[in-house]
Order: sequence, then structure tokens, then C-alpha cells
Amino acid sequence: MIRWLRLIAIATVILSMIGLGVIAGLFLVANNGWIPVSIPPWLTDLFGDRPHEVWLPALIGGWLASAALLATIILWSMFYVWRRRQYESLVTRLEKELAKLRNLPFTEPAPLEDLPAEAPNIQAARVMRTDSALDDDGIDAR
Repeated sequence: MIRWLRLIAIATVILSMIGLGVIAGLFLVANNGWIPVSIPPWLTDLFGDRPHEVWLPALIGGWLASAALLATIILWSMFYVWRRRQYESLVTRLEKELAKLRNLPFTEPAPLEDLPAEAPNIQAARVMRTDSALDDDGIDAR
């Protein structure tokens, strides 16, 4: 379900960008001219008081580029926050699992019957019997 929503969202964004590009291109072709832009009073010290002529397609392109850049920054920051929350959630779950595993011998110790049973070793029994017989006679086995 999420894949289909993501696919539809990506297709919508791509088609809307193509549509905006076509509309902007047709609008710029129809309005290909120079327009006077008056300077706001608070910027007259920097640019002067005279009006400047600006090519209209460049002005509109700048507006579109700044709007697209702003939208890109907002979407990227939303994606970044979402991924960061996912990573923090994963780290929290792993820390809880690790704490549970560290405390496992105290919370759930292994029962003794789960340990492997020892099979008697006949050779070891002979050596032990021989060593004990030598010790009983007072002779040092070394």
C-alpha cells in the first residue's frame, strides 16, 4: 500500500513539474520583453533611486527557481526529520534488546538439567585409581 502511495506521489510531482515547465515556457514566450522595476525605498542606498529594466523571463524564472528551492529545502528537511526519528527508534529498540540480553543470566538462568551430562571416562578412572594407590603406599608418583 505504501509503495503505491509513494509511486503515485512521485508521478504527481513529476507530472506537475512538467506541467509547470510547459506553462512557464509558454508564458515566457508570450511575454518576452523588458519591464521597469522600481527599487523599494529601503534599498535606494544600495541600488540607487532610478528604475531598472529587467528581462521578464529572467524575473519570472528567478521567482520560480526560488520557489522550487524553498520547496526542495522544506521537503528535504521533512524527510531528514522522518529518517532521523526512524534511526532513533531503531537505536532505542536495539538498546532495549541489548539490556535484556545482558540481564538474561539473572532473569532467566539456565536450569541444571539443560547442561550436558558427563559420560564416565574409563582411562581417567584408571589413572586416578593408580595415583591414589601410589599415594596410599607412600610413594611419590612424580
